[in-house]
Amino acid sequence: MIDNVTSIDFETACRDHASACAVGMVKIRDNKVVDEFYSLIKPPAGMNVIDEFYDIHGISDEDVADAPDFSQVWPKMKEFIGDDILCAHNSSFDSDVLQSCLSHYSIAEDKFDFICTVQTARKHWPRPILPCHRLNVVCDFLGIELDHHNALSDALACAKILIAADCGLKGK
Repeated sequence: MIDNVTSIDFETACRDHASACAVGMVKIRDNKVVDEFYSLIKPPAGMNVIDEFYDIHGISDEDVADAPDFSQVWPKMKEFIGDDILCAHNSSFDSDVLQSCLSHYSIAEDKFDFICTVQTARKHWPRPILPCHRLNVVCDFLGIELDHHNALSDALACAKILIAADCGLKGK
């Protein structure tokens, strides 16, 4: 049974992983989604949204101009996460974004334990069941609604993948 897990997804403004411009988090208790958190984040000076990334997530510099920066969002994130294990689809990316943001703002924090739902999906629905394990492909297979590259939607999808795997769901 999935318990004490928070799924997390970041969107970034550019290739610098300290450029988080949105975060979505979803808390899982007893194989159920019980809470959600979302915030836009103003990236650090000089880390503006580049066209290639805007085309992916649709977040512009104007969207985040009045948003809090990571150092202002972090206390709320930390409270939401608590002592949970974190979960992300391609967790190495989200783990690196989190650590890069913490480092950029000189926030001392222990490293977090992560579960990767790419690895979870590969284990539970290997090839040829699924041709690949990208988030949108796994969600389509499991019938999970997805507004891809919206941080909250991606975090919710990740949570639902983890729950589906733990419950032994077979997909379509």
